[in-house]
Amino acid sequence: MNPWTDVDAIDLGDSLLDRQIIGEDGTVVGKVDDLELRAEGGTLVVDALLVGPEALADRIDGPIGKLLRRIGRGFRAQAPQRIPMNAIRRFEPTIVVTTAIAEATGSPSEDWLRRKVIGRIPGAGHASR
Repeated sequence: MNPWTDVDAIDLGDSLLDRQIIGEDGTVVGKVDDLELRAEGGTLVVDALLVGPEALADRIDGPIGKLLRRIGRGFRAQAPQRIPMNAIRRFEPTIVVTTAIAEATGSPSEDWLRRKVIGRIPGAGHASR
Protein backbone atom coordinates (compact mmCIF):
# COMPACT_ATOMS: atom_id res chain seq x y z
CA MET A 1 0.00 0.00 0.00
CA ASN A 2 1.58 3.25 -1.12
CA PRO A 3 -0.18 6.41 0.15
CA TRP A 4 1.46 8.42 -2.63
CA THR A 5 0.26 6.37 -5.59
CA ASP A 6 -1.55 9.30 -7.21
CA VAL A 7 0.95 12.01 -6.23
CA ASP A 8 3.45 13.42 -8.72
CA ALA A 9 6.27 15.43 -7.16
CA ILE A 10 6.52 16.51 -3.51
CA ASP A 11 8.93 18.51 -1.36
CA LEU A 12 10.57 15.78 0.70
CA GLY A 13 11.99 18.17 3.28
CA ASP A 14 8.56 19.57 4.03
CA SER A 15 6.55 16.37 3.63
CA LEU A 16 8.75 13.82 5.41
CA LEU A 17 11.87 14.97 7.20
CA ASP A 18 11.54 15.55 10.95
CA ARG A 19 7.93 14.29 11.02
CA GLN A 20 6.82 12.21 14.00
CA ILE A 21 6.26 8.50 13.27
CA ILE A 22 3.72 6.47 15.24
CA GLY A 23 2.25 3.00 14.96
CA GLU A 24 -1.40 2.36 14.19
CA ASP A 25 -1.87 1.65 17.91
CA GLY A 26 -0.26 4.97 18.93
CA THR A 27 3.21 3.56 19.68
CA VAL A 28 5.77 6.33 19.28
CA VAL A 29 8.55 5.26 16.91
CA GLY A 30 10.57 8.47 16.54
CA LYS A 31 11.06 11.10 13.87
CA VAL A 32 12.10 10.80 10.25
CA ASP A 33 15.81 11.56 10.39
CA ASP A 34 16.73 10.81 6.78
CA LEU A 35 15.46 9.15 3.61
CA GLU A 36 16.70 6.26 1.52
CA LEU A 37 16.38 7.16 -2.16
CA ARG A 38 16.92 5.29 -5.43
CA ALA A 39 17.04 6.47 -9.02
CA GLU A 40 14.24 5.24 -11.25
CA GLY A 41 13.82 6.46 -14.80
CA GLY A 42 15.53 9.79 -14.22
CA THR A 43 13.72 10.60 -10.98
CA LEU A 44 14.41 9.85 -7.34
CA VAL A 45 12.03 7.55 -5.51
CA VAL A 46 11.81 7.22 -1.71
CA ASP A 47 12.43 3.60 -0.73
CA ALA A 48 12.41 3.99 3.05
CA LEU A 49 12.33 6.36 6.02
CA LEU A 50 15.42 6.23 8.24
CA VAL A 51 15.18 6.70 12.01
CA GLY A 52 17.90 7.18 14.59
CA PRO A 53 20.78 9.47 15.52
CA GLU A 54 23.05 7.82 12.96
CA ALA A 55 20.69 8.82 10.13
CA LEU A 56 20.35 12.36 11.47
CA ALA A 57 24.13 12.64 11.80
CA ASP A 58 24.46 12.07 8.05
CA ARG A 59 22.42 15.26 7.46
CA ILE A 60 24.47 17.42 9.84
CA ASP A 61 28.12 18.35 9.32
CA GLY A 62 30.72 19.38 11.86
CA PRO A 63 30.96 18.73 15.58
CA ILE A 64 27.22 18.22 16.07
CA GLY A 65 27.15 15.49 13.41
CA LYS A 66 30.14 13.81 15.07
CA LEU A 67 28.41 13.99 18.46
CA LEU A 68 25.24 12.41 17.03
CA ARG A 69 27.28 9.57 15.50
CA ARG A 70 28.88 8.93 18.90
CA ILE A 71 25.50 8.98 20.62
CA GLY A 72 24.11 6.58 18.02
CA ARG A 73 26.97 4.14 18.53
CA GLY A 74 26.33 4.28 22.27
CA PHE A 75 22.74 3.12 21.84
CA ARG A 76 23.18 0.51 19.15
CA ALA A 77 25.86 -0.86 16.86
CA GLN A 78 23.63 -1.24 13.82
CA ALA A 79 22.71 1.06 10.97
CA PRO A 80 19.74 3.45 11.26
CA GLN A 81 16.33 1.85 11.58
CA ARG A 82 14.69 1.49 8.16
CA ILE A 83 10.94 1.82 7.56
CA PRO A 84 9.93 0.72 4.04
CA MET A 85 7.38 2.88 2.25
CA ASN A 86 4.90 -0.02 2.03
CA ALA A 87 4.70 0.00 5.86
CA ILE A 88 3.23 3.51 5.87
CA ARG A 89 -0.53 3.47 6.35
CA ARG A 90 -1.35 7.17 6.18
CA PHE A 91 -0.02 10.68 6.52
CA GLU A 92 -1.61 12.92 9.10
CA PRO A 93 0.34 15.55 10.94
CA THR A 94 2.26 12.40 11.93
CA ILE A 95 3.26 9.46 9.75
CA VAL A 96 1.34 6.33 10.75
CA VAL A 97 3.03 2.97 10.15
CA THR A 98 1.92 -0.61 10.74
CA THR A 99 1.95 -1.80 14.34
CA ALA A 100 4.47 -4.55 13.49
CA ILE A 101 6.93 -2.03 12.04
CA ALA A 102 6.39 0.35 14.97
CA GLU A 103 7.24 -2.39 17.46
CA ALA A 104 10.29 -3.53 15.45
CA THR A 105 11.64 -0.01 14.95
CA GLY A 106 11.87 1.19 18.52
CA SER A 107 14.58 3.82 18.94
CA PRO A 108 16.85 3.19 21.95
CA SER A 109 17.89 6.84 21.96
CA GLU A 110 14.26 8.05 22.00
CA ASP A 111 13.46 5.58 24.81
CA TRP A 112 16.47 6.76 26.82
CA LEU A 113 15.58 10.44 26.35
CA ARG A 114 11.97 9.73 27.33
CA ARG A 115 13.01 7.88 30.53
CA LYS A 116 16.02 9.91 31.66
CA VAL A 117 15.24 13.45 30.51
CA ILE A 118 11.62 14.04 29.54
CA GLY A 119 10.24 11.72 32.22
CA ARG A 120 11.94 13.75 34.95
CA ILE A 121 10.27 16.99 33.96
CA PRO A 122 7.34 17.65 36.34
CA GLY A 123 4.06 16.95 34.55
CA ALA A 124 5.74 15.44 31.46
CA GLY A 125 4.18 12.04 32.06
CA HIS A 126 0.70 13.49 31.66
CA ALA A 127 1.54 15.40 28.48
CA SER A 128 2.59 12.28 26.55
CA ARG A 129 -0.62 10.34 27.18
